[in-house]
Amino acid sequence: MVVPVQRKVLEGLRGIGLNLYERNLYTALLIKKVATATELSELSGVPRARVYDVLESLEHKGFVIVQHGSPFKYVAIDPRDAFENMKKNIKEESERAIERLEELKKSDIMKELLSIFKKDLKLISPENFSGIIKSNDKIRQQIRMLLLRTDKYANILTSEKGLEDLSYNIKYLNRLKKKNVDIKIIAPITNKNREFVRELSSYAKIRDISGMNSPIGKLHIFDGKHILLGLINDREIEPSQETAFWTNSPHVAKDLMEPMFNHMWEKANEIN
Repeated sequence: MVVPVQRKVLEGLRGIGLNLYERNLYTALLIKKVATATELSELSGVPRARVYDVLESLEHKGFVIVQHGSPFKYVAIDPRDAFENMKKNIKEESERAIERLEELKKSDIMKELLSIFKKDLKLISPENFSGIIKSNDKIRQQIRMLLLRTDKYANILTSEKGLEDLSYNIKYLNRLKKKNVDIKIIAPITNKNREFVRELSSYAKIRDISGMNSPIGKLHIFDGKHILLGLINDREIEPSQETAFWTNSPHVAKDLMEPMFNHMWEKANEIN
């Protein structure tokens, strides 16, 4: 017998990382409160051969307590406590992963990986390093990475929302300021984003493009080499569907995109 559970409940559990069998077993256990593996298999529809390893996984994640005996019984943990347990586990695992990454960055393994990457690198055309980046989170991550590698200048044509996103990169912009990197930003200035403009103006020259028709929505040029070009107006789509094209191409950056940016810069209004 499989007890029905509302789809939105199962989807919610899926969103926090529980797989199908984990979701079904945990909700079955919430109904029974205390049960054996056999009872849970019948109630949830999870095959008996898989019940034990799935329950072990739920115990590790903090959703289940095991009563040792013959037979073993399993106790449901209050969902509020289970979520806190999982949050604690995720935080601890993330901290451990960050520590391992930092150790690897300083180790001989990193030197070997860089050696492999740089071998014959000059034989490959820069234009081959390009790709489509999808979702606002990944685009922002790429921007941060490129800001970290910028030594001379960054030219940015962006939207109202893009200007807000840039305000989250203050620590990266501060690093560029200390390196005397020249940063220019063109964006529509409104009453809603003037606070961001004031914050960013400490690190960049900003001009207003309000009311002007831009040939493109968003454009980032870093050191005349890397460009990040928004392919869709970010006001029209969900953040997960935002898309950008990235390439490492001095030709595209200097010969095609920089003249366009410079033209927009000259037409844009200075900020009072």
